Amino acid sequence: MDNLFDFLENQTRDENKQDKETQDKKENEVIIASKARKTVDEQHLKYIEEIKITLYNDEEIKKSGLERKEYIRLNSYIGARLDTDLRGKTTLKEIVVETEVIDIAQNIEFTKELNINQFETIDMEEDIFGDELVEEKLLIVDGSSLLSTSFYATARDLLFAKTDEQKEFAYTKLMKSPDGEYTNGVYMFFKTLLPLLEKQKISHLAVVLDRSRNTFRREIDPEYKANRSETPYPLKSQFMMLTELLKEINIPVFSHGDYEADDFAGTITKKFEKDISIYLHTKDEDYLQLVSEYTKLWMVTGKAEDMYKELGINKNDLKIPNGVFEYTPKYVKYFKGVDPIQIIDIKAIEGDKSDNIKGVKNVGPTSSRPLVAHYGSVEGIYEVLDNLDKDKEKELNTFFKESLGIKRTPIKNLLLYKEDAIISKKLATIKTDIEEIQELELDKLKLDINIDKMELEFKRLGMNSLMK
Repeated sequence: MDNLFDFLENQTRDENKQDKETQDKKENEVIIASKARKTVDEQHLKYIEEIKITLYNDEEIKKSGLERKEYIRLNSYIGARLDTDLRGKTTLKEIVVETEVIDIAQNIEFTKELNINQFETIDMEEDIFGDELVEEKLLIVDGSSLLSTSFYATARDLLFAKTDEQKEFAYTKLMKSPDGEYTNGVYMFFKTLLPLLEKQKISHLAVVLDRSRNTFRREIDPEYKANRSETPYPLKSQFMMLTELLKEINIPVFSHGDYEADDFAGTITKKFEKDISIYLHTKDEDYLQLVSEYTKLWMVTGKAEDMYKELGINKNDLKIPNGVFEYTPKYVKYFKGVDPIQIIDIKAIEGDKSDNIKGVKNVGPTSSRPLVAHYGSVEGIYEVLDNLDKDKEKELNTFFKESLGIKRTPIKNLLLYKEDAIISKKLATIKTDIEEIQELELDKLKLDINIDKMELEFKRLGMNSLMK
């Protein structure tokens, strides 16, 4: 069937190959279809209004037995069909064929047997009933990542400065406001964010920011991120500036000394991902663990083009921002060898030098990823390794080599550094239950930028080119 709901389409008739009985039957079908079209056309506008009313009605969704997103997508599809040249062939409440009324529930049951991806040809950003039916999107921006990237993208000399004198000289070349405040990072932040909001038709927005390295993770391991150098003061000052500016122009911003930016992103994601499509924007691979059927990750990476080529995908056919790779659970599995939630476990074993997470010494991706993929988690691995006798260890090593492709046995190091692995997993896990966020309502994240105030602030900071 070319189209799930287009079952009133007449078959092409070939009089030379049909006997009279078949021909009569076909002519009768044409009459029936014609009657059906007339009957439904009269109720066309009425049903569109009914769809608009019931589309987001929680009681109707519950009655359907479908997931919220599947229900909305299915019924929006029906609405779209009603507005085509095939209008009247299917409605939300009933399908009329001559005098027979078929309950839509039968069609919903039929639909549930199919892959919902069959409807991908319908552009849900298309204006079906007006702006209200454009797909709602919550964009969560890792503000720390974007600000840092924006800062260094416009501070090239600083990247090559080695002495304090060279650094101070590099600072003199940075963009400043008329009052002498450093603004290069904030400028590029908005130069990236504002077009992103417009082109991607973002309906809800949250910016998450780091405030301190002395978060709750330092209580787990005092050495966490202790290897990082001091943040240059022109960048540090812009963290404060950005936080205040976002508040001034009515963009929700989340920052607290006890948590990292990704903890706020994780909590907001898990709270709302079943209510709205969520997109995470960052260059931090820790966010991979948050990817789900509801949440996609827009990973900022210079490898994006090559990754799409490897998958045989033309990036130009995708409606995604430039310079990012869009991770779904399928692509996390493809590139990392594990499911999104297992990113935590491979980091627990492999460690992370940038965050000073130890992991298990001398055990890398060639061992950790097959182990995690097979046993499910760090805990699952140690259930097998604990209390091994010599015979069992030999048998296990053979299994690792022949079935998992692990050439060099990791058993000794996994047992020796077990405590490091357990602690590393705690450090690598993004918090998804920050108490203060639990009372947050989705409407509070609805995009509602104070344009007048924003332009005044841009003018004050000398960022006139950002003003429309």
